[in-house]
Amino acid sequence: MGLFLFLQFTLLVCHLSLLFTYCKRVKNIMTSYIIELLILDNGERYPILVAEDGMPHFHVTLWVTSQLRPKGKAESTIINKLYHVKRLLAWLEIEKRNLFSEFQKGMFLNLNDIEQLRRVLSISIQHQKKETPSHRNKIIKFGKAYSIESNFSPSNGASHQYNCITSAMEYLVFLARLATQFNSTPESNREIKRMEKLLRSSRPKAKNQNSNFNRSLSVPSDLVRNFMAIAHYNHEQNPFKNEGIRFRNHLIFLLLEGVGIRRGELLSLKLEYIITYGPEKTIVVTRSHDDKNDTRRRQPVTKTRERQLAISPYIAEQIDIYISKYRSKFQQSRKHPYLFVSHKPGRTQGYPLSGSSFDNTIMPTMKSVDTCFSVIYPHFFRHDWNERFSESIDSNNMGCQNTEDYISPDKEAKMRKHQMGHASEESGKVYNQRHITRKANEVSLLEQKELQRKTETKNNDE
Repeated sequence: MGLFLFLQFTLLVCHLSLLFTYCKRVKNIMTSYIIELLILDNGERYPILVAEDGMPHFHVTLWVTSQLRPKGKAESTIINKLYHVKRLLAWLEIEKRNLFSEFQKGMFLNLNDIEQLRRVLSISIQHQKKETPSHRNKIIKFGKAYSIESNFSPSNGASHQYNCITSAMEYLVFLARLATQFNSTPESNREIKRMEKLLRSSRPKAKNQNSNFNRSLSVPSDLVRNFMAIAHYNHEQNPFKNEGIRFRNHLIFLLLEGVGIRRGELLSLKLEYIITYGPEKTIVVTRSHDDKNDTRRRQPVTKTRERQLAISPYIAEQIDIYISKYRSKFQQSRKHPYLFVSHKPGRTQGYPLSGSSFDNTIMPTMKSVDTCFSVIYPHFFRHDWNERFSESIDSNNMGCQNTEDYISPDKEAKMRKHQMGHASEESGKVYNQRHITRKANEVSLLEQKELQRKTETKNNDE
């Protein structure tokens, strides 16, 4: 990175610090830093790590600007990485270390440093929240949680630890190369690569490569059917009191169940891309990243590819009713194109429904109806759709009379790829695993019954 570019980023950081009075905040936890989310005039979300004095962390901002944003990293991905790097900075603050200065002197992290860092990153955030009485404030101190022996501190899962260490590694390698850019030597390059290798090897396995088990496999389909029955706006056990909210939530779960879209895709649906008339009723899942019309701090976005999806006449009818009878009541709903809006009285009423409202209010309230619902999470509806899709394929192939109606595995994979919005057919395999597991168990039980029958027959003959 040249000196000119470095100075450009310096000016950018100074400029951004002047905008913090006007920006919308995303408040996170850990040490003396918070994550600020700037919403620029063009709608772009720009996450930045800011100290208590209101100034952005220079090197972290430089990392985000030069490494993450040019690679097209999503806002949520950048926020997660900043969230992880905050933990690294907390450790450095406690240890009173300036790594940039150390790297300039040719001093890089050794095995003992990396082991300490790994232990810090393994501590559960939830545990830190419990240890800190003021966790609801803007800033949560990290020192107390860090000082607790790891034997008594609950740990993050392997996957979370893996992601934390990966983010820390990426930032540290960037920082080391930045610190040595004007005095780089073959030896310093070797040391940086050695440090990167040690950090990479310290990561736990994110997943058990020898296991095909997924938590979605343990949730029976009839539990979802019960959930959907109670989610109906007329059901006596529906926990929501407001008529409009009941109807909106009913429609939300209808779309999740019936079409298999993601939560972010659901909250990003726009009126202009919904067709509820004519013989082909459809919705279009679009990518609307950094939409300036979206007033939500954390914009729900489409993670997968854009696609047109068919909806049933019943769902189309429910959409029409929601738009004409409930959504239209709110004046603010006329200022944006998003289908689902907030019904709660206050400044956000009529504006697009936020992801936090869905995650922290709608889902928990529904799950509180029955303890059995505690295992249901939004993404399960996507798994459930895929199993029903597999069952429909099996039923079609068993009853088809000619080869033209037969759906081959290759064709099935292409159909699933379109519906899910995947970039490749390989991505759909995880969603088919539940169906495969159930079929395998059914065959296994039949074999066991047959074996038992043969054993009993043999014993009777003797």
